[in-house]
Amino acid sequence: MASSSREEEAAPQASSELAFTYVDDSQFNYGRVDPGRDENILLVDGLKVVESVKRDCPWNDSKDETRPNVLPANMSGKDHLTVLPSELIDRILTFLDPADLTVLFRTSRILSSHAKEDILWQRCIQENIPGVTLASPTPCVTYRELYSAHDPYWFLPQYKIWFCDYFFTGKIMIARYDPRRGCIEGYRLVAERSPVTFDTWEADEEVVIHSFEPKTRLHKDQPIVHFDPTKFPLCSVKGTQRLRAEIPMVNATRNANGVFSNFFLTRPVEERPGMALWPPPTIPARHRVRNVSQEGFVGDGHKPQNRAEISHQAFRLRHWMQMTGQNHAPGVHLGEEVYTYATLDPKLYTPTEEKPWRGIWVGDYSGHGCEFLLMNQPDNEEPFDESSVIQKEDETLVEFEARKKDERIYRGRIEAIKLTGDPHVPRGEYTFIADDISQAGYIRTADEARFHGARIVKSRGHIAATMFRNDKYIESQLIMVSNNRLAQYWVGFGHISFYERVDIERFLNPEDDPIMEVPTTMGEN
Repeated sequence: MASSSREEEAAPQASSELAFTYVDDSQFNYGRVDPGRDENILLVDGLKVVESVKRDCPWNDSKDETRPNVLPANMSGKDHLTVLPSELIDRILTFLDPADLTVLFRTSRILSSHAKEDILWQRCIQENIPGVTLASPTPCVTYRELYSAHDPYWFLPQYKIWFCDYFFTGKIMIARYDPRRGCIEGYRLVAERSPVTFDTWEADEEVVIHSFEPKTRLHKDQPIVHFDPTKFPLCSVKGTQRLRAEIPMVNATRNANGVFSNFFLTRPVEERPGMALWPPPTIPARHRVRNVSQEGFVGDGHKPQNRAEISHQAFRLRHWMQMTGQNHAPGVHLGEEVYTYATLDPKLYTPTEEKPWRGIWVGDYSGHGCEFLLMNQPDNEEPFDESSVIQKEDETLVEFEARKKDERIYRGRIEAIKLTGDPHVPRGEYTFIADDISQAGYIRTADEARFHGARIVKSRGHIAATMFRNDKYIESQLIMVSNNRLAQYWVGFGHISFYERVDIERFLNPEDDPIMEVPTTMGEN
């Protein structure tokens, strides 16, 4: 799709620079003097300094607080930033983001030189690749070139966890950066369970306990997203065109089985009643995007028109099958589908002292296999008041401190939300809710050997018929085995199933992957 005339005129010319949109201010009229030109500053009269102020500046070594606020004569009419020591300029630039650094390319020669320092661009990349320590710009020559090669897609490894609206089941993906190949890649997160054994519950012999020892891994045979600058020259797509473009996912399976996929960016929408959005309202989100379009998301209304409109919380994948004609002639385009992926605010899955069950979990769903959940602990409406906990007469100081800690932790609610689902209760729905894990929802502390010492609280289990029909909540109990393991007693069904925390961090570093051939270093364009 063609960009507007202003965007075409403002597009960067140097191929190694980022795909930022620039605006030529010269086309705007000013009543008197154009403030965008440094030389025009001298044309405007300054106000007389009335008040004497001490300035804490590198050139102010005077202790005289009556010194007027004026610049040295040798700095008159100059860019004040460029006369600072180089080390100080470099320090200041560490606080700028890539967009700001790119703007400096078109200012003075001095600032442009500083903004192109590779250590700044190494930092920009490192901030977006958790779990990996960057030591080389491979396969590029410089870190600035590497950043540009994957711009504006660095948000994928930055937020790392992505889940989609695929039918009822959904999918969950871990995005990461592989420094050996210079690739941004995303693999599906899957879990397998060992053969199930069944035991009876000591507290109620009519209740069956299902064993659960899941093995979680990445399905590396087929990447969901894959950006490789050695195979697809992303730098060739510039400016606004890159924001609107659909980028082919290049991987080993693309042509082998006739299934093709394109990646494209999204833009947030203003939520309205009845609008189909992703993520669903059950999952807290900074913003949401549409996940239904009669036109297949091909219009400009669904794609960002400038950098400010890019959603860093969502993206889309278009899948289709291509039936090749005779003599490799263009074939038939079949079965096109578009899936929307969204991420989670890190706060939602990062445990804290007061919210230790926050995280990504995997649960046992019997015939449906393993499913992934967001264990959400919303913030409490009121902060914990320690003064409300009074030491009892027969309570030691150690016991009192332990009880006070428990009352700080065991408060509020726990919501288990499906990130992947099944035909009965699909992705994006609650699977159970413990409305209050404080004394208000407390049932007992388990004394049987299997769950000894575990707190048991009231909960509601969510069930439904196939295709999520006639859904309802039933009585259940949440057995809080530890911060990393929970069990759910489905009272009406008479069985207990388990949930276990997933350590996402162990999937972020590809060091354990099979050794691959390192690509030839790419030269600058």
